[in-house]
Parts: sequence; C-alpha cells; structure tokens
Amino acid sequence: MYRTRNLVARLFRLPRLYRRHMDRSLTPLGLSQATALPVMLLGRLGDGTRPGVLADELGVEGPSLARILDQLVRSGLIERHPDPTDGRAKTLHLTAAGRALAEQAEMIMAVIREKLFAGIADEDIDTTIRVLTRMEEALNAADMTPLGQ
Repeated sequence: MYRTRNLVARLFRLPRLYRRHMDRSLTPLGLSQATALPVMLLGRLGDGTRPGVLADELGVEGPSLARILDQLVRSGLIERHPDPTDGRAKTLHLTAAGRALAEQAEMIMAVIREKLFAGIADEDIDTTIRVLTRMEEALNAADMTPLGQ
C-alpha cells in the first residue's frame, strides 16, 4: 500500500517540477510550457493540423486550448486558416516566427531531457515506459463510477 501511494505521490510531483523547469528555461523565448507545447507539437504534426487534433495530442480540452491559441495568434506565432475540405473547420499553421521559436524550444527541451535522464539506464527508461503504459491502460479501462453509487 505504501509503495503504490508513494509512487502516485511522485507521479503528481514530477509533472509540476518538469513544468517549473520548462517555464524557467523557456522564459527567455517569451514562452511558458503552456504556450510552448502547442507551438512545438504543431511543428511536429505539421501545418494544416486541426485544433481538435492538437488538443487531443496535448491531452487538453478544446476550450482550454482555444484560449492559448488565441494568445499565440495575437503573438504572431500561429495562424488559423479555413480547412479546404470543410469550410466550417479551421486548420493551424506556424508562422515563420512560430517555426523558429518551435525549433529553439525543441533544443531547450532536449537539454532538459538530457539532464532529466542523465545516469538513468536505457533499460530503466524502457521499464518505466512499460509500467506507465500499463497504468494508463488500467485507468482507461477502469469503471469510473464513484464508490457507493
């Protein structure tokens, strides 16, 4: 019981620490982790990605992402274009400034990952990925009905 509770506590703490390091490292670019991740992910997914796809990849709800995208559009990093296959939908495109910032942010994140995983064996990383994947699958398959109902 203690081991699993300890693991869950660390699972909650680690993302906060990671975001804190991201925010500090990305500040010189005028970005936070909340604004950098959509820019970087759009750079990976490519121009023409729909906002819903980006939201799914980021693991956030559409309305939350919409506010961030509005900010990125105002900052001149992203543009919204009509979807050529569906006039009601929009697609996202990095501007030249957005593309340059995405590349810089990716380099910064690579340095953070190097520091994070320094001294951790590849086998340990592979094991961690397997365990986290199984935990994710268990949560996705779990009955989320509140206890007592």
